[in-house]
Amino acid sequence: MILSTGVASLLLVAMPALTAGTIAGLSESAGTGLTPADYFDPEEYLVSPGDDIWISFPGGVPFSGVNEAVSVVFLPVGLDGILSIPAMPGIDTNGMTLQMLQNRISNLFVSAYRGMNVSAGLARSASFQIPVTGQVIRPGIVTVNGLSRLTEALECAGGVASTGAISDILIISLDDDSTAFNLNDFLINGNLNSNPLMQRNSRIHVSAVTATIIVEGALSSSDHMLVEFIPGESAREAVVRVGGVLSTADIDGCYVCRTNTDSLPVQISFSLQGIDSCVQLQPNDRLVVPSLSGIINVTGQVVVTAPVRYSPGMTVNYYIGMAGGYNSVARRNSVKMMLADGEKIDVELTDIVPPGATIDVPRVPVKFWEEYLTILTGVATVVIAYQSIFSN
Repeated sequence: MILSTGVASLLLVAMPALTAGTIAGLSESAGTGLTPADYFDPEEYLVSPGDDIWISFPGGVPFSGVNEAVSVVFLPVGLDGILSIPAMPGIDTNGMTLQMLQNRISNLFVSAYRGMNVSAGLARSASFQIPVTGQVIRPGIVTVNGLSRLTEALECAGGVASTGAISDILIISLDDDSTAFNLNDFLINGNLNSNPLMQRNSRIHVSAVTATIIVEGALSSSDHMLVEFIPGESAREAVVRVGGVLSTADIDGCYVCRTNTDSLPVQISFSLQGIDSCVQLQPNDRLVVPSLSGIINVTGQVVVTAPVRYSPGMTVNYYIGMAGGYNSVARRNSVKMMLADGEKIDVELTDIVPPGATIDVPRVPVKFWEEYLTILTGVATVVIAYQSIFSN
């Protein structure tokens, strides 16, 4: 029978008092290194010397020699890997998973006590030290336990350096057998098989990257990152790998800068929310996620020529309205827009305004006699003012 660690914790709390003289050879500690959040697969966990194993007995412990009903006891795994249970043959746990040990304990009691069903589990995982070498921030010896995963061991070493290949992390045993793990598969897809539990007598080595890409712009973690190139990775997957984007990112205006075989730079545009995000990256690519411009400039014949806060999806008419609308000399049917790259286009009032644009409302054409009238009016105003000053 397999109990979750959450159930085990409840058993420990509800257990009757267990003193040092109650059961010879059994641990008196009722503490546990696990919390209800520490769920793991017993088929994955490898039992280690120093682990504490709990065993739950329905109706009391048969070998205790006391009448008091005791439901749970704790037994340590010795440094030689032997789990000693009083009145039972020792169990060699070397190379044994927790699932295998649970089955072994259950079978022993079924055979020795006429079908008694007991359950067992892990009360505390022993700590041990392993070396972490290669492309990490702080290479050296780190302390972990059997419930620590690869990511946690790497965090203890300061994390993988920018020159480290997260797609090729080696876990090497004492006999130099090595297994490569693609940690990117865990970070992107949540595959726990790529983020294994740590084991004694092993070490971690992070290889150096063979090729890199640059990801920059409106990113959540940093505005400029040199990261490993992973063959077959799409632009969107790379953005997810580095932590995603800020709320101010222009997800429709992303692009990849690439130098082709003729040493000529090319720019590949894509949107993070469309099928274009599947563009496959190549070594030395520069992936850019630009920021949305915070304002739209409205100039020309409007009531207030001032910047207007950018709102995605809004039209030319909206921004003119936010600038107070047209003034009396506005030429309403000839509105121009200058895009962020400098291109000038004619627009309709219902056109969507992209970030960084400038809207210009021109003046209606002035007739020649209106120009003369304006000049004469100005001259007359000056003459009248002059006469009024010096007539006194």
